[in-house]
Amino acid sequence: MIRLCRRIQHNMSHSECHQLWKSEENQFARALLYMFTICHVVLVSQPKCRFDLSLVQLFRALESTRQKLLPLLSDELGELAVSREWQNTGRMCTPRLLFICQQSHLESEDEITDIDVDQRGGNRAKHRKLTPIQRLQHSSEDQIYRILRKSRVLTNNISHCLFTLPANQPFVHIISQSRTTTNPLDFLIGQISHDTSTGPSLSNYKFIRASTKMSSVSVIDGIPKIEENSIPGESLKGFLWDHIKLVLSHKGFDDNLSRSGSAAHFEVPSYSKWLEVSSKLYDFFLGDGDDDRKQMTHFKSLQSALDLDMRFSEARCGKVLPIATRTYQENASSHYTSIVHNTKLSQALQVYIQHARGPAYEKYAEQLQEECELFWQNGRQLCEVISLTGHHCTHKLHLLPDDVVDPEIDARLPRRPHTNNNHTPAACNCGRTVVQRDDPFELKMANYQFFIDLEDRCCNKYRHYVFKVFEPKRKDSKANLLAVTTNKEGKKDGSQPAEIAVKVTEKKIFAAEQTGSLPVAFSPALSLGQSGAGTVDVLSHDATSGLHGNSSADMLSMADQITESIREKLLLNELEGMSHLHGMICSASPHGLLPTFPSWSLVCLGKGSSYNPLKGLDQPGFLRDTNFLLPWDIPVPKGSTLDGHAWPSPSESGGGGRKGGKHRDKRAHKESAADSSLRAYIGNEYECPRGHRFICSAPDKIVKATERSGVKDSGTKLVTMDMPLYSPCACRSTKPPLGQLMRIFLVTPDTSLYIKLNPRIRPRAHPCPVFYPEPKGEGITLPRHTMWVLRFPYVYVDESGPILPPTDNQPPPGAKLMKGVYLTTLKAPDT
Repeated sequence: MIRLCRRIQHNMSHSECHQLWKSEENQFARALLYMFTICHVVLVSQPKCRFDLSLVQLFRALESTRQKLLPLLSDELGELAVSREWQNTGRMCTPRLLFICQQSHLESEDEITDIDVDQRGGNRAKHRKLTPIQRLQHSSEDQIYRILRKSRVLTNNISHCLFTLPANQPFVHIISQSRTTTNPLDFLIGQISHDTSTGPSLSNYKFIRASTKMSSVSVIDGIPKIEENSIPGESLKGFLWDHIKLVLSHKGFDDNLSRSGSAAHFEVPSYSKWLEVSSKLYDFFLGDGDDDRKQMTHFKSLQSALDLDMRFSEARCGKVLPIATRTYQENASSHYTSIVHNTKLSQALQVYIQHARGPAYEKYAEQLQEECELFWQNGRQLCEVISLTGHHCTHKLHLLPDDVVDPEIDARLPRRPHTNNNHTPAACNCGRTVVQRDDPFELKMANYQFFIDLEDRCCNKYRHYVFKVFEPKRKDSKANLLAVTTNKEGKKDGSQPAEIAVKVTEKKIFAAEQTGSLPVAFSPALSLGQSGAGTVDVLSHDATSGLHGNSSADMLSMADQITESIREKLLLNELEGMSHLHGMICSASPHGLLPTFPSWSLVCLGKGSSYNPLKGLDQPGFLRDTNFLLPWDIPVPKGSTLDGHAWPSPSESGGGGRKGGKHRDKRAHKESAADSSLRAYIGNEYECPRGHRFICSAPDKIVKATERSGVKDSGTKLVTMDMPLYSPCACRSTKPPLGQLMRIFLVTPDTSLYIKLNPRIRPRAHPCPVFYPEPKGEGITLPRHTMWVLRFPYVYVDESGPILPPTDNQPPPGAKLMKGVYLTTLKAPDT
């Protein structure tokens, strides 16, 4: 039992425990109503000789409920064959209430001695006839009568009372201590031991039924046995028999307190009739029927009347609830985020906690949360969609223009795009035009659409590198392909039908798939939207080999049909299972998938001679003297075709008759050393949120140059070291904003040694994925003697979501442009 109580304390809240306790108390009160309706005599057993004042409230609530139930009770009795008086009053009689006290507080129960009588003085003969326990009984009767009379539980009209007390008979009996066990727990354990040792087994079903039938007399049987030498008038049996014989003799109870009042109704039915009425009323008072029965409303009112703690708590919490609600609504903005809502809600709950008391605390706390939620959602809820840079939308809760929702929601919420007050200057792809850009909420707007909108101003006239993207097919491609195949069908010349040629070709294609020698038409590049040039030639070769008796024109026609069939199959596979990337190409992207738009841009600004090393870049937004590119001296391998002063062959090493050969060799050696490298110009441009642009020569080092002296630093560190993705701007000395790497400028040399760009960005520390512009990290080879600008993405998004930029003006560790961006190759780029 102790373990169960401790478990209840952990598994149930205070409100749930109170509700469980009061539901059991309500069930007990309904059982008392049932007893006061079907009984002639009701006994109240108390452990001590003290009247429990809480019974006054219980009796008044029971009488009030009985008066409310009287019409329903009369209807129930009307269905039975009972007397008219019984039907109108709802009971056989007004029952008598008797009190039994199991223990007294007296130290001795002997008769009063002469010394005691002399000390008390007067009326000695009268006091000698009463023992101390008898005087205690009389005193208790007087107190109980006065209490019940003053509280109006007992009135002059006994027909409207819940019970009556006898006027000329004792109604309180105190069991003397000599007749009771000193420890009730020992007595109960002894009774259980006696029953289990002498009686039949508890598992016997007949014994259990017999025990159930005799439960009505268990109260009397459980009372300690009466001693044989006890006085009959003072025994419990004699006390009860004085009241029972009035019932058995059909005389009734003359307990009317008013002298002029008529006699109350009294009836003693037969056992069969009493059993019938009792069964009917048991279902009425204690039945587990539906809650929609009429008497259930009165039973709930009874529970509310008995639960004073809940009534006080509800009154207290109901008074505090408006105060807490006003605390939440004070200084509330027109619309705010859930973080502000939760903060204000916690403040309101804190005010509520300080004043709320009782079991209704949890109920009204939930009501407070619901009211605050309703207040917030009623036009004050802010759209909390976060932009790709970490700022939320400043509009109220709304729908996007292309959202498809229920008509009810559509009528309640406005439609508008996301926006906020975060506007930053940004340059176009080539860097010559600077405009204000809105904070992007979509990847396409951040890395593609914003720059495409600026193309018409300046970038449209330059040559662009085309990145690989996913090219979706039209939904009617299958119908178009079938139509094309149908138009090309026709009769074939020769003895062999076209179906055999198709089967043979399909067998060869299947064999090619098994051996791994797929033709161009079966390469994964075709599914990515690339051209399938050379497909017809390969297929025509496969179709014609091994087939005799057909003309080459027929074989080519069959190959065309097979090619179109294969393309149809590939297209169907794309439409069924092929998808695209929702983010950018990175090391964590699924293999073979491409985005629908490029997040990078590579623009050719013209020839290499268009850049003047003494003037730098002629573009707006650069901080003073930070717009110069860094020279990069590319070493030329000795003995290669690029080495114009390679070591001469033995046939060319003769003296030749020239004079001054010794000094000539020294001059030639110096010229060879000076010409053993090629010069290119590179620069990593950073752009801060305030619109300032600058080029860095090394990590956390900004280029400083003048038009007279030029740049003293070299671009070696840009080639051999990792460069940070974010670098502090020099526009402010304290807490400088971070500039983000946005562009790379490159001027290629006018030689057959080509420069290859292979940018790889890691926006955060490992395990953040690495981003690159081309699939599989393939580099981009640039033509000779040209000037290029590679624009980096503004935001970095993989399939799991955006990687937010730093917000505390501190460069995040691990965010870098990995070394190996600038590579050299002798292979010329594809034209």
